[in-house]
Amino acid sequence: MMLRPLLAACCLLLPSLAHALNLGAIRPDEVAIWMAPQDGGPAIVQHRADAPMNPASTMKLLTTLSALELLAPDYRWRTELLADARPRGDTLDGPLYWKGGGDPHFDRNDLAALARDLRGRGIRHLAGDVVLDKQRFARTGSADDFASDSDKAFAVPPDALLAHLKVVWTTLFVQPDGVRVALDPPLDGLKVDNRLTVSQQANCEGGVKRYASLSAQGDTLRLEGALPAGCDGGKLFAPVWEHDAYQAAMFAALWREAGGSLAGQVRRGLTPANAVTLASVSSPTLAEVVRDINKYSNNTMARQLFLTLGAEFVQEGDVLRDGEAAVRRWATQRKLALPGLQLENGSGLSRRERISAAGLGALLQAGANSPYAPEFMASLPIAARDGTLRRRFVGQPVEARFKTGSLNDVRALAGYVKAVDGRRYALVVLINSPRASELTPAMDALVAGLIRHPGRLEAEP
Repeated sequence: MMLRPLLAACCLLLPSLAHALNLGAIRPDEVAIWMAPQDGGPAIVQHRADAPMNPASTMKLLTTLSALELLAPDYRWRTELLADARPRGDTLDGPLYWKGGGDPHFDRNDLAALARDLRGRGIRHLAGDVVLDKQRFARTGSADDFASDSDKAFAVPPDALLAHLKVVWTTLFVQPDGVRVALDPPLDGLKVDNRLTVSQQANCEGGVKRYASLSAQGDTLRLEGALPAGCDGGKLFAPVWEHDAYQAAMFAALWREAGGSLAGQVRRGLTPANAVTLASVSSPTLAEVVRDINKYSNNTMARQLFLTLGAEFVQEGDVLRDGEAAVRRWATQRKLALPGLQLENGSGLSRRERISAAGLGALLQAGANSPYAPEFMASLPIAARDGTLRRRFVGQPVEARFKTGSLNDVRALAGYVKAVDGRRYALVVLINSPRASELTPAMDALVAGLIRHPGRLEAEP
């Protein structure tokens, strides 16, 4: 059976298909579409499928699937505290080395566990410096043209000692005399300018972000707004400072919380070869981390993973270039054609990254046939249920798992769908247009149309 292309000539949709697909407000030159049986086989729909497109966060599919197959789902990162001198009683006279392994998931609980283990050895006083060892990622790469978003959590850059994603969470407690603010993690030197008031409204309809704002301004967190009583316990978060300053403040606070004291400074440096591990903590498994990356589209964690591939599969000694080389070698070994592939950081937080809809489609088919298909497929958001799809396709008979993508001029979906006839497909829709932010409803309607009428897209015998 010949398959009927979606594209007539170069740029016009066949009228019957345009109707079946409910293309709506999307122009043919703004979108690329690819749809094929999930487990393999040629596409039943292709429209501009080989055109290199900015995929936004759907690029994370390439990074996460290659990592699962190259590192295996049980891979873990390790973070250590080391010293090259023996403690004297309850005092460590020499430096304490905090050595990063590039853990994307390392948080305040992990650092608190390291501090407790150090105290368990009988060490109370750190007389020397705490040295931040970041040699695992000597270079972290770029996300060009996002300087204006440097105060946003989605733009936090990677770091070999990434801690708590470099954000501070505030919990807001509505009390009769005002709003109390609690910080997690506590950070030495961070002040709170609490301008929140209590409103007369009772419920918190729409969530706490509708009523309160949080911004970081130097050493100060400013909270503003009028909070209804129903928002009690609500949370807001914001990134603060640069990585070194954040890590220094977090260590000082949690070490003191564990009952320790610090006389020296927190600075960068390298761990001597003869240093001995005093405490260590391992991350969750890669399978768990991949789930967080794809469900919630975490750019920082995806970039950490991309760099980890470079650190694990060394070629030139440049962790960024080696990460890209590892991904490309894997794709070649898997016989994946990825037309127009361009990589910057592997997360999709990029104006430069490119991949085609057909390339993403081939990747999805490879994922469905991977030894680690359960881990990969389970990492994708479920339509109307969780992650970045929690509020999409609500009330619609759409059974799908999609990785989403969103930039100013990009909207993207790539994942797996079940059609009404029971067949399962891999589906990619990429929109690159200055109007992209307006076209999400039309994109969702397009997907719903494909799921309802896949049979209309095949040719007559």
